Amino acid sequence: MADTKRIIIAGAPASGKGTQCELIVEKFGVVHISTGDALRAEVKAETELGAKAKECMDAGALVPDDLIINIVKSRLAQEDCQTKGWLLDGFPRTGAQAAAMAEAGIEASHFVLLDVPEGILVERCEGRRSDPETGKI
Repeated sequence: MADTKRIIIAGAPASGKGTQCELIVEKFGVVHISTGDALRAEVKAETELGAKAKECMDAGALVPDDLIINIVKSRLAQEDCQTKGWLLDGFPRTGAQAAAMAEAGIEASHFVLLDVPEGILVERCEGRRSDPETGKI
């Protein structure tokens, strides 16, 4: 895995993460992992982690860091991530998540920070629409 790309992307909502993720996946062939998608996949697969996450989501509570961390670690351990590399979108979000990543020996080879001026972010958010079927913006 030494030569596979391990990328973390971070930025505010409307900073262009989705667009950049698509371009990065296209150029490097890495596996795009968003924490939201990983959570939904675990729930759909009815795993033990998914059942715990579903309890939190059904109660309207935030999914705790330790659960998110375990879901991400589980996903990164899968063969496609090990062979193709990965692009983490939306993780880590907290200091505890970053510390747990380091503790687990999960290291990024690249970190992309999208720094967009606040005024532009506001303009982009005001003009956003989402597809009610897919939720895609």
